[in-house]
Amino acid sequence: MDIDNRDKPPQADASGYCGNHFFAVTPNPPNLYFVLDRSGSMKSTVSADSQVTKYAAVRYASIDVVASLGSAVSVGAAVFPGSPSQDECSVGMQVFPTRRGDQAGSYAGKYGPVTLAFAQAIDVLSNGGTPTAATLRFLLPLLGELKGRTSVLLATDGGPNCSTAFACGAADCTWNIEGAMVSLEKCTPDRNCCDPAMPKGPGLNACLDGVATATAVAALRDAEIRTYVVGIPGSEHYASLLEQLAVLGGTARPTSPRYYQVNDGSELGATLLHIGKLASLSCEFTLNEPPPDPKFVNVYLDQTIIALDPVNGWSWTNPTSLRVNGEACTRIERGDIAQVQVVAGCPSMPPR
Repeated sequence: MDIDNRDKPPQADASGYCGNHFFAVTPNPPNLYFVLDRSGSMKSTVSADSQVTKYAAVRYASIDVVASLGSAVSVGAAVFPGSPSQDECSVGMQVFPTRRGDQAGSYAGKYGPVTLAFAQAIDVLSNGGTPTAATLRFLLPLLGELKGRTSVLLATDGGPNCSTAFACGAADCTWNIEGAMVSLEKCTPDRNCCDPAMPKGPGLNACLDGVATATAVAALRDAEIRTYVVGIPGSEHYASLLEQLAVLGGTARPTSPRYYQVNDGSELGATLLHIGKLASLSCEFTLNEPPPDPKFVNVYLDQTIIALDPVNGWSWTNPTSLRVNGEACTRIERGDIAQVQVVAGCPSMPPR
């Protein structure tokens, strides 16, 4: 048989076919890391007809995602700012080091032990500014040490600020952008509330820190860490920046808004779960046993063979594990692939 003309693997009971040894294939759990804005504005309710605060709504939705995905992912979390009672612009802190989600099964309470610990870890008060850039820079080395593919879920309701490295005019002052009030007067183009001379104003802390945040997201991307950007109600003032972050983070939606815009609390749970499911799609797989000869193994995505190719195909990571690479991996992560099969018996398809 001409192997190059094969485009579908055989049935498991196919007789006389060199490739009818099928392996049980288990995806290796990727990492889903929550980076949650707990700034003072997250104290407000998620919508006019709700009594639930924005932070509480994000927390509940995040807990449900962790419970739903279970052991399909490893989860971790950080909140920002880190210690707002001491410094409203303090760098965010990790509150839940990454670990594997709960195994399927029944538990005494509503949640398994990992989900419960996650829920407790992100139960924090809302206060302070929005030091997004500094927090992502702090997290980069921590996330870079994790094994397997990592995705960040960044949920925020405002523009990043807390940088005193530069002064800004009214057009780049977050208090002006949001039309805040200082001393009963509205921040307007003629009244720059980020002017350090402004009595009771926020000063430079409220200048939009967009460039540094975009650079931090790009640095995560360069470390092969994707960033999903979720805009909580209130973030619509910063839609153009959030779209830029989504593009740089490698998770842009095909149409505008390119980030995941949440208009009210009813959308939040479904949005975060959708992201969680996308992030849980893994390109790394473990076989139930080592193949008799690793040179006689092929991988099929939805019954279409892909080449043994570290650039755009698949490659071994150890005798019982393999990775799908390049565009083939992208198709898996988009959710385009329903089935991955690994079959032994025929020479591995070479790159074309």
